[in-house]
Amino acid sequence: MQYLSQRLASTPSPGRGAGPHDRGLPSPQRERILDATEKLVATNGCAGTSIEAIVKQAGVSSVTFYEFFADKEDCFAVAFDRAVDWGVDEIAAAIHEAGEAGELSWPEQVATGLRTTTRLVTRFPERARLCLVEAQSGGTVLNARFDAVLDRLAAKLREGRALPTASAGLPASHEEATAGALAWLLRERLETGGAEKLEALYPELIDIALAPYLGAGERRVAVSATAQADG
Repeated sequence: MQYLSQRLASTPSPGRGAGPHDRGLPSPQRERILDATEKLVATNGCAGTSIEAIVKQAGVSSVTFYEFFADKEDCFAVAFDRAVDWGVDEIAAAIHEAGEAGELSWPEQVATGLRTTTRLVTRFPERARLCLVEAQSGGTVLNARFDAVLDRLAAKLREGRALPTASAGLPASHEEATAGALAWLLRERLETGGAEKLEALYPELIDIALAPYLGAGERRVAVSATAQADG
């Protein structure tokens, strides 16, 4: 599938980890450090999370921390990368499951991706907070990672311009603005609402993402492809 091929073609961001153990299979100690980082960042933010707190939460030494990460900002960036890779894999799996009877169309892929994302944010709020909230204020490295994810989403949305029903004369930056709006809405609902409000946000996300390319009836058809993802 196109989404999966894009996923496989993507390359890791530079600067991930400083130590020799950051390649190949993940180390259990490294994973404990990243798990601890997610929890602490969700509670205290990036600014309020220290290396000392991370290693205490993870049950490892500072020496072990520096075997895997150059500094605190590097650890944040790797935790973000891990969370994004996990989310992309979950979306790809949902698209694959929903399309078992045949490859999903572009609108169906977008609808399934947004539905899966909404559910992941609901079920894993700590990880979502790292990706949607702290990624924008956790330093230049982490912010660059966040912008790169928005660029990938914008590239996926831009495929809708090829549809015969797409609006003519869309601004060149429309998809970048849309990707930012989707992320902002998820962030705002994560910070101010509960699971119920996040679930209710899905129809609005669909309209924002697909309305420039599809009519209302066609959007409803695309949304029907999310039934498998709901399982």
